[in-house]
Parts: sequence; structure tokens; C-alpha cells
Amino acid sequence: MDERERKDELLITRREALKLAGFTVAGATISMACGGAEALAASKEQKAELTASGSESQFFPNLFTPLSIGTFTVRNRILSTAHFTGFAKHGVPSEKHKNYWGSKAKGGIGLIITEVQPIHPTAGITPSMIQNYRDDIIPAFKPVVDEVHRYGAKLIAQVWHPGSSTLPYAVSELVSASDVPSKTYGGKPRPLAVDEIKALVKSYGKSAYRLRKAGLDGVEIHCAHKYLPQQFMSPLYNRRTDEYGGSEENRIRFPMEIIEAVRTEVGDDFTVGIRITADEFTEDGLQLKDMKRIVKMLTASGKLDYVNVSLDGPDIIAPMGRKHGAYVYLAEEIKKVVNMPVFCIGRITDPAMAESIILKERADMVGMTRANMADPELANKAKQGRADEIRTCIGLMLCWSRTNHPEGVTCALNPSVGNEETYKIVPAEVKKKVMVVGSGIAGMEAARVSAQRGHLVTLIEKENWLGGQLVIASKAPTREEMAKPIEYYKRHFEKLKVNVQLNTTVTKEMILQENPDTVIIATGGVPGTLDVPGGDSKHVVQGRDVLLGLVKPGRNVVVVGSEGGMEVWNTAEFIADQGNKVEVVLPYRESRKGVEMVTSYFLFDRLDGKHAEITVNTTVEKITGNAVIVSTRGKERLIEGVDSVVLCLGSTPNDDLLKAMERTAIDMIAVGQCRKVGKLADSVLEGLKAGLNV
Repeated sequence: MDERERKDELLITRREALKLAGFTVAGATISMACGGAEALAASKEQKAELTASGSESQFFPNLFTPLSIGTFTVRNRILSTAHFTGFAKHGVPSEKHKNYWGSKAKGGIGLIITEVQPIHPTAGITPSMIQNYRDDIIPAFKPVVDEVHRYGAKLIAQVWHPGSSTLPYAVSELVSASDVPSKTYGGKPRPLAVDEIKALVKSYGKSAYRLRKAGLDGVEIHCAHKYLPQQFMSPLYNRRTDEYGGSEENRIRFPMEIIEAVRTEVGDDFTVGIRITADEFTEDGLQLKDMKRIVKMLTASGKLDYVNVSLDGPDIIAPMGRKHGAYVYLAEEIKKVVNMPVFCIGRITDPAMAESIILKERADMVGMTRANMADPELANKAKQGRADEIRTCIGLMLCWSRTNHPEGVTCALNPSVGNEETYKIVPAEVKKKVMVVGSGIAGMEAARVSAQRGHLVTLIEKENWLGGQLVIASKAPTREEMAKPIEYYKRHFEKLKVNVQLNTTVTKEMILQENPDTVIIATGGVPGTLDVPGGDSKHVVQGRDVLLGLVKPGRNVVVVGSEGGMEVWNTAEFIADQGNKVEVVLPYRESRKGVEMVTSYFLFDRLDGKHAEITVNTTVEKITGNAVIVSTRGKERLIEGVDSVVLCLGSTPNDDLLKAMERTAIDMIAVGQCRKVGKLADSVLEGLKAGLNV
């Protein structure tokens, strides 16, 4: 089998997945590469038997097998890889770090690797980064380390220099192996002199020493993701002719010297690992066959304890729609040439997939970073046979897009990330009768949190299904995972005994008759309309109705967008996939406005190959028969032969019930789009706050 074809190999049957988890229940075939295995929990009887016998780890026996990594042992194979948090205060670890990493440790994870920590001022630092070249990080780290160790996890820090792969304005001067412009930001660096290289090597060692003094369990040398050590290793960046360039042996001299310096500073009784890019996926760059050879040389001295395998390209942090586990094959191939633990990554969100990876010895630790952000209790739930209660990461990418946010990262589905103490769910002092009206994600979150605090909750929905706009969004190509939160809430409603009523329209009179202590109104938003001549024509339809299959568009379609976001693109791609010709008309200049960067990369790459034309800076002026008159910067154009005009104009608040209840004595909380139109993350946060405030 070709190495790259292994990305499609992670297909197992439900029967196998359940067998891996310790069950004997049979079932239909599912695709683990697409993140299946939703129903891996045992029956209540099986759970009870295993819990009573103290054999909870039998649910995923391989995933929960301890592993020795250098000088320490982790309790399981679940890993949170390094990712930027933005939680540092004045360049040192903060209380936010303690709470965030502590929540993962409490949730049962095996190993946590901190965010990148710059080892030198030339790294392009900000106050929200842990500046590892400063001695004051040592006392600041100690309470963080104590919290992680308190709950039984291990903590490693990542030492880092980005070279030219940093924003040009973040440093006075970009430096690299050569003057090759950054492939990330485009800035042209100055080649480092040999004495500067030697000084940076020493800085890596001193940074590692500080981390040992701070009580961490190890360090990871970041030699991946187009950062400085990779810039030396790769012929894409290294054009030197001295002892640090030219031959492969010379190009790896810099990382080899870093390894030596780090090991010298920390001694033999401290764990040291390395993160590598196993494939640059560029013809003239380092390919997997090259990295297998290079890794053997990097590890030959015995001074490294593990290899953390990553890749280059947009799939480093893969969004929704990308295959789960697609790049495990890279770690599997590296594992063949080293005699030490190897870590893997690649949108692995399901404990069953992680179990399969460990069972088949494809890797020794499984990176489940964003999965542990969406649910810090993932490990405990999986170990205890409660995998069906895990809040699954669906790749919305808010965590990635907030890397420069002043408050640091968080999760769209779990706003408690970075706010663990602020949004801690505690039992209510007074148990109340709570009515939640509307089952979009704001209403579902409000109902879950209210019930978890001990309130008696009734959730009422006018449709015959839960989920609101999540259901609509899940109908679009590559967006099927938008429906996954609904299953999460359903399972919790059953567990928490939430009374769910469907096909019920709530009125003011009904609320007054039921007389709840608190009513949470989450009636969502209604789709915007087009206020132009002909805007109410029969062939003018809503994109949401198209996605739900209530309306079938014609062969030639104009999709009209307003606000930036995914709705217009979901709909346009859905229509194009049916073989229809689509022209998307947008009033703003940037077609990618409101679409997360990595998601947009794959989205527009797909649209390029379909019958989709995009027209920006353009508004619809009039619809007459099968013609649409549009205006671009004041210049009108006639689009003829239009069979359907599909509106994707965002939402307006569905606030009729909210207004009707304003002068009543009922305690009322409004959440989500019925109050103010926003993003999914806004609705989840408002639902969480409402549940906490009842």
C-alpha cells in the first residue's frame, strides 16, 4: 500500500469498535475515517457490571494502558498537543493556564504539552506568550505544574523559535537559515551568522533548564511547522553554503546541536522529545521518505525520548469536513524507524478511533487536543464507559481563529475553555421549575445547564425535531457534523430527566398557565428577506428551505448573500453539487468575509471545481420574471434565464414571544438569536450563562 493511501485506511466496523471497547453488541458498518461510532456506550446493565467489578478501563483497554516516556509514565495514551492559548500575563504562566490545563488533568488525560514558548527575543514574542528566556517563568510555572500533577497528568513544555515564520511587525528583524521569504507571512529574513546560531543553540538549552527547575516533566523541541529548525533542515528554506547548509548532514546540524544542548542542560533523568513535520507535501521539500532517514539520524544518539509527528499544510489543524485520522500513517511510518514512543495527530475525536490506533500499533500516543477542549472530561468518560456523553469536537475552528484574541482561546461548543472558574457549574441553592422555549443550541445549552444544577426543566420546541439551525446547517456538503451536538444534548436530556416536548407552539397564555419560576426564551431567528421589487416572487426562496429539501431550485440559480458567514457558501455548494449553475451575489468586497481561514481554504478550493461564480460588491436591485438586475459600484447588469433566486440573508430576531412576555411577572431570560443575532458560539455562551443564572 502506498504510504499516502493509508490516510483512507481507518475504516472499521461498528462490531470491531465495540469489541475494542470491551462489548459484544453487533451493529452496522460505520466509517471511523469520518468520525463515526456515535453509539459506543454499553447498555446500562453492562456499565453496572463493569463498574461494580472495578474494571472500568476495560472499555478501551489499549487506550488506557500506561506508557513509559523517557523518565516518566503516563496513565493513558490520550495527549493534548501544543497549541497557543494566549493566557500568559506579562510573559509568564497565569491562573488561566492553571485552570485550563488543570481541567484537562482532572478530566483524566495522560499528557499535556504546553503552547510554544519562545527561547529568545528574536522569536517574535507578545505579552500573551510564555517567554521562556526569562527566569521569572520558573516561580510562575510552579502552581500550574502542581495543579496538573495533583490530578495525575504529566506536563511537557514546547521550546520554540519561529525564525521567519512570525509576523514581521512582531520583531525588529526576521531571521532564518537563509533569506528565503517566509511561506507563512511573506517577510524576507536575514540569514543568521554562525555565532548567532551558536547563541540560539545555547538559548534552547537554558530554556529547557528553566523548565526543569519549574518542575515540569519534560521538554519538546519544536522542529516542525515551518519554524526555525525546520527552516534549517528543509531545502525549501536553507540555501546556505557553510557547515549549516548544503548536504542533509549539514542541514540537520542545527537541530542536532539543539538536542545536544538541551540534554546537556537537563541531564539524563529528564524527558526530552522532538516535534517534526513528517512531510512538507511540496515537491521540492522534505517528504516522508526523507524524514524517515532524518529522524533516524536525530534519534541515533539516544538523547531523545519520543517523536511527536505532525505535517505541513492547512490540515495541521483540520476543520470540519476533513477526514478524521487521515495523517496517522505519517506517525506509523516514523514508528518503523525509531525505537521510542511516537505520537500522532489528525482530527481524532473518537475514543474508538484512538483505541484502534493504539491496538494496531500505528502510534503510541494519540493527539486529541481539540477533542479535549470540547470536553475536558473525555478521558474519564471514555474510561468509565460513558463515551456517549462526550461533547464531540466538530471542527468549528473558533479555538484556532481566536489565537490573537485578548482573552485567549476558547471553544465554540464549550465556552468554559479559558473560563473554567467563571463558568463552573454548581448545584442550585433553590430548585426551580424552568421552562425553556426553543431548542436551538442556545435553548439546549440552557436546558442542559439548568438541569445539571438540579432544576426541573421542560424544553419545548415547535418543530418535530431538536436542534434549530444546526439541523439545517448539517444538510450542507462537508457539514454533517453540525448535527453532532444535538445527539450530545439528547443523551444529557435523558440522563438529567429534561422533559422534552416537540410539535408545540408556546404562547404567552401557555406560559402564564404553567407558571414556571423562570422561562428561558430561545426562539432563535427567522431568515432575512429581500426588500426589492420582485423580492416576493414565487421563484424567490430561502436557502434554509433548499437545504432542508422543502424547495428544489432550478438549473440556473442566483444565491443572494448579505452578512459574512457560512450560510451562503453552504447553500451555494449544496446547489452546485446538484449540477446547477450558481452565481453568488455579495454586497461586500471580500468573498471570504466571516469564514474561518482554514475552513475557507478548503471551501473555496472545492467551489473552484464546481459551477459557482462569485460576484462581490454587488447588490440586487430588482427581480422581474426570470431576470435579476444587480448593481456593482453603481453599474447595473442584467442576469437572464434565472430559474431560482435563493436568499441567504442571515437572521432577524424571532422575538414575538419575547415582546409578549415583557410586562408579565414571570422571571424571564432571553438567549440566542431571539435577543440578538450572532454566531453559534454566542448562542452557546448565552445558553450557558442563562443556565448558571437561574
